[in-house]
Amino acid sequence: MPTDKSIFGLRFGSNEKLLPSQEDLRVFLANTHKLGARELYADDLAPYRKLLEDVQAFEKNQLQDAEGPDFREKIYYAVLGRSSFVNHALKSAVEQYKYHLHALLLLDFKKPAAFIKSAEEEMGRLNLKKKDDAAKLARLRAMVEERQRTIELLGKRRAVLAAELGDIARYIRDNLIRIEKLCEASIVVLVDVQFRQKKENQLIEDIKTQFKERLRDSLHQGLITRQHLESVKEDVNLLSKEISALIREDVYAMTGLFEAIHGHAKKIAREIDALLAQTGGRENKGFDEEAGLFAQIERALVSLLSDYRFELKAAEIRTRTAYEDIFLEKRREMLAYLFDLLEKERRTPADRRSAADRRKFIDPNRKGPERRSGKDRRSGKNRRD
Repeated sequence: MPTDKSIFGLRFGSNEKLLPSQEDLRVFLANTHKLGARELYADDLAPYRKLLEDVQAFEKNQLQDAEGPDFREKIYYAVLGRSSFVNHALKSAVEQYKYHLHALLLLDFKKPAAFIKSAEEEMGRLNLKKKDDAAKLARLRAMVEERQRTIELLGKRRAVLAAELGDIARYIRDNLIRIEKLCEASIVVLVDVQFRQKKENQLIEDIKTQFKERLRDSLHQGLITRQHLESVKEDVNLLSKEISALIREDVYAMTGLFEAIHGHAKKIAREIDALLAQTGGRENKGFDEEAGLFAQIERALVSLLSDYRFELKAAEIRTRTAYEDIFLEKRREMLAYLFDLLEKERRTPADRRSAADRRKFIDPNRKGPERRSGKDRRSGKNRRD
């Protein structure tokens, strides 16, 4: 089977016969849950749609104006974009899940089952020796057979819809796990940058070099006094400390945002996984029980796209020197460096699972064998060279 390791890439397990058209999906989302109600099917996804629009607007502004928007917005939307949490494919998958769940819940097994039960009770009271009763019995039998065929068709429809709902849920769960891994790797990158301080030291050296060149030009023109020289040294030292503090603040803010995304994705992925495990063995479950489990998954998906709390804890810091242009230039340069590292991390094919994380979530539909335990593995002379 083909695979796509990108986050929220193609979903190869989808049933193309069930795929709704854009118009069908639009009409469904514009409808209300119940007759006379005000809440639309699309309403609980409104916060996420707004977030998508904001990220798109940010990226558009970035292309048009590299200097804007402000640094806090730049950090916030850049991290959201690089985490892949804000994604049209995720929104589309949740919308399709809601669409198919609605179709599943519309299946009515109760009416034909109730008719069959009532008809069988009535047939038990009929006397075949009576002509009228014999004719009525024949009619009832035909009607029962019709209801039985209806239940059979509903059962097939139920199985197809349940399979599609399960596939969408697994697709979202698996991609949330990828987001977790990406966030973890991004945090490692940021911590490494802060620990090594290579770029930070380079920026400070650039500032010192920049001031030395300015002083050299002023010296040739005979414009430097000892007092001026001491003042410049103090400014350089202060700028260096401010740049270091600013880098720590920005890295801390970005790390905190990645941690928030990671925690949210992990929480919902675990919820979906636990519910998927309960949907296994559909033949042993009643329709109401199965539909209830898929409805719980829908609530988890809605929570995924509406209950996030992503806040940027970056302070707006300004320099106490007269060289704000240099201060802002170095901050801009540092952020560009960090964004570049994170973008490279995002584009790297991800299979960085550590030994502790190599086992995937329990998948009730998995047919392959379990991994061998330590005692089952060959060792010594039985081990392959």
